[in-house]
Amino acid sequence: MRIDPGELDRRIELWRSADVDDGTATVKGEPAKLTARWARKIDVKDGEKASAGENAATLASRFLVLSDSVTRTLNPASDTLRYKGRSYEIVGVKESGERDDGIEITTSSRTDVTA
Repeated sequence: MRIDPGELDRRIELWRSADVDDGTATVKGEPAKLTARWARKIDVKDGEKASAGENAATLASRFLVLSDSVTRTLNPASDTLRYKGRSYEIVGVKESGERDDGIEITTSSRTDVTA
């Protein structure tokens, strides 16, 4: 199945954090906007978990974008996705579509936190 660009109806932003030497160690720096892309959003599941007395609701979503020189470099260790004021942690990236013409970004977001 080929990716239909007409189905990409959500505008997302991709952010990247570069490694920074703070004089003692290499740490993740402040994220900077990498690019914006059109995407299709698919909510996978939501859930609630209690941790250290804190209740946190999470939402797992997948975003499908066209494969290009930028989206093929996405990395869960350094990149995040933002959509409608919410920050999504990228937990997986894989090729998608009949000819690998898409990139599927699997994300997780706390519903009580915005970007």
